[in-house]
Amino acid sequence: MQPTAVQLIIEEHRAIATVLHALQEAVEHARHGVAAPDFARLRAMLVYLDEMPARVHHASEGRLLFPLIRERCPALRPVLDRLEGEHERVELIVRELGHALSAWQVMGEVRHEAFELLARTYIESYLGHMKVEEDYVLPVAMDYLDAADWHQLAAAFEHQRGVLADSALRNQRELYARIVTKPSAD
Repeated sequence: MQPTAVQLIIEEHRAIATVLHALQEAVEHARHGVAAPDFARLRAMLVYLDEMPARVHHASEGRLLFPLIRERCPALRPVLDRLEGEHERVELIVRELGHALSAWQVMGEVRHEAFELLARTYIESYLGHMKVEEDYVLPVAMDYLDAADWHQLAAAFEHQRGVLADSALRNQRELYARIVTKPSAD
């Protein structure tokens, strides 16, 4: 059985991946003329991808899990450094995507391709990032961390989520539900 901290990280990865795939699908539908761009839904996706990873997920990894792995498995430090650098870049790219989305909405189709290219790069990069964490970092962590470490991490994750107001987590869940609910065809 996986430790609670690993389960939480994987659950968060699944939610992020679902939003990334919804973003990819929305962009492809707009490109192929399947549906007019739903700018409100696209913006909701970007808000989720900005808020959830930065406030919850990356904080769990960067402040709680990665330091413990660095201590127990120094050979993994370069990989963790790279992943943390990617966390910072991801947050910047989401803001760039927000700007590109606004430009597309305001300036029209002439700016669609710029948004699409940036979105595609972001999606591929983030999915690859999560794959490295799941296929490499978490298995190494499970080999090097002991039961006491996992217990400490579970308590720290629980405390971290407790510090976030219930309303903030509820708002993230509601936003997620809005994003993954397929828009109805009129």
